Amino acid sequence: MEILFPAGIAAGLAAAAGLRAFLPLAVAALFAQLGLLGLSGPPEEYLSGWASVGVLSALAVLEVALEKVRGLYRVLNAVQVPVRAASGAVLFYAVVEPGVLGWLVAGALVAGAVALMRAWLRPPAAEAAAGVSPWFMSAAEDVVSLVSGVVAVFVPFVPLLLVAFLLLFFYRVRRRRSRKYGGLRILGD
Repeated sequence: MEILFPAGIAAGLAAAAGLRAFLPLAVAALFAQLGLLGLSGPPEEYLSGWASVGVLSALAVLEVALEKVRGLYRVLNAVQVPVRAASGAVLFYAVVEPGVLGWLVAGALVAGAVALMRAWLRPPAAEAAAGVSPWFMSAAEDVVSLVSGVVAVFVPFVPLLLVAFLLLFFYRVRRRRSRKYGGLRILGD
């Protein structure tokens, strides 16, 4: 029973890492530095200290900015899926009981599943899909990842719901866009 609370925090952080790789890492490093989140194992060495908070925050800002560049979306998304899975693995392993390598796999599975579902469900960034701009969808991912990272520390498992609602939103936009063109397949591509 004592593993349930850290596992919920870890699952929430890993799900947030499936959207943005460095934002939940920066939040976890900040909260660890402030004493609000206890980290353990080897990742604690790399996530502790103000220098880690600064570097991870800079990487998070860079990732968020690059996500808004129209031509880089597909390349960045392909490169970031394994990075997001690794980020989720590190977060899961750092929060839950150290020494159990299965937590690395669990974190990678949660973050990787969210990253793959996001890549599959999110409409292409080339044009506005069914009245929703790609910039808005990217900003929604930023907000959900940041809020999920913060909320995960205080209310475990809730970030999983936030991420699920975002993925449902992407699904609905994609479905609405495909219905918009109906039988005119050439216009839908």
